[in-house]
Amino acid sequence: MRSVIRLCAAAFLVATIRVPPALLSTRPVNRAISIWPGNPFYFADPGGKPLALIGDYTWYTFSDVDYDYVRYFDSLRSRGLNYSRVWLWWGAEELPTDPIHQRHVEPFLRPGPGTANDGRPKYDLGQVNPIFVERLRALCASARQRSVNLQLVCMDAWMIKHSDLWRLHAFNRDNNVNGVDGDPGRTGVGTDGSRGFCSMGNPHAMQFQKALVRTIVQTTNSFSNVIYEIANENYYSEEWELALGDYIHEIEGAMPLQHLVMRRDMPSHSYVVQRWEPALVRRGILGKRPLRCPLVFDTDWTINKNDDEVRAAMWTALVSGAHFNYMDDSLEFRLNRTIPDGRAALHRQIDLAAKLMRQVRYWRMTPSDSLIRSGDAYAMASQTEAIAYLPEGGGIVLDTAGMKGRPAARWYNARDCAAVRGDPGRLGTTVELTAPGVRDWVLVLK
Repeated sequence: MRSVIRLCAAAFLVATIRVPPALLSTRPVNRAISIWPGNPFYFADPGGKPLALIGDYTWYTFSDVDYDYVRYFDSLRSRGLNYSRVWLWWGAEELPTDPIHQRHVEPFLRPGPGTANDGRPKYDLGQVNPIFVERLRALCASARQRSVNLQLVCMDAWMIKHSDLWRLHAFNRDNNVNGVDGDPGRTGVGTDGSRGFCSMGNPHAMQFQKALVRTIVQTTNSFSNVIYEIANENYYSEEWELALGDYIHEIEGAMPLQHLVMRRDMPSHSYVVQRWEPALVRRGILGKRPLRCPLVFDTDWTINKNDDEVRAAMWTALVSGAHFNYMDDSLEFRLNRTIPDGRAALHRQIDLAAKLMRQVRYWRMTPSDSLIRSGDAYAMASQTEAIAYLPEGGGIVLDTAGMKGRPAARWYNARDCAAVRGDPGRLGTTVELTAPGVRDWVLVLK
């Protein structure tokens, strides 16, 4: 890690035009994460087994040179979590805005000539920064060793809507030597969906965006634990994002692995649901079921300091057949520094949810509001199992007409997952049960 940081200090003095072949991984793998053939709402791991993704992530895992991603991935593994969303490129070497004002590893070198708006040499969008490539490969390898799956965000479209941040962007006409202009309409931001940064109407910009995507894919193709996301919060041109997703599939056609791409193969966070209320989470996820693809509940920027609300939304998403990824500003794993865990209670609750989900065959289950005949609860079930979440405890009548045999019932306190046995009585077309206490509980019938 220290050698990577030392190299980062000299990164902008090194010139290259393409990804150095020596940095590309050659580890043979059979397949990348794919969609589980028996249930399109879940993933299949590289070995072909069903996979539900549950994660906890922050903004600067990769981009901030002071972030210790090895300790972060160690933490995820020790907690039983398997998923992290990772921004690869924000758009500028340094942003003046919390929480991402740290110095970033950039994909492009800055040799000039000329001075950019931040007072440093201009970017050359045609020269790949080899330190970016080295760090990206090391990050993916570190995550793979710890069974952590990565959602790699190729570029960010959040900062282009802020004039003070767009002023620093590499695709701002003032900041590169390549004549690339992400704002030909002179709007002061890059959000013009017709000719701006995220558009099909700016072929010069797209030429270099494709080159960046190709660099990322060439560097990471041999890693089976990767999903690509074209852009965070692109609300300007769906056509542009889908075209770049198609471009990844095109160039990977001749490569060892083929990966899933957001939003070509599944929706990204804001296109699923971004609310914390259980009823709205349930409605949003079930409303996207016609897409017949994995759905990830990830509220992204709506960080919630209320553990109870996060826990309720998480459990509602999981029993609605979705995956869960929480943006967490407390994951402060800094090089040579230890910072206390500021959300320890919530972290335990996320970890215990992941543990409990591994104990049920979720890939055989289907969520349905009709499973609850009465009571405040959300559930999914198969012929042999059911799992229900009761945000306020109380009693429920569960439809068990499609289940076989006599099930065993177990209640789990959603705050600490302490187990309490329950007796569902003789199995008929319905089963009536009451949570052991107030607040939220999880019921498992097997």
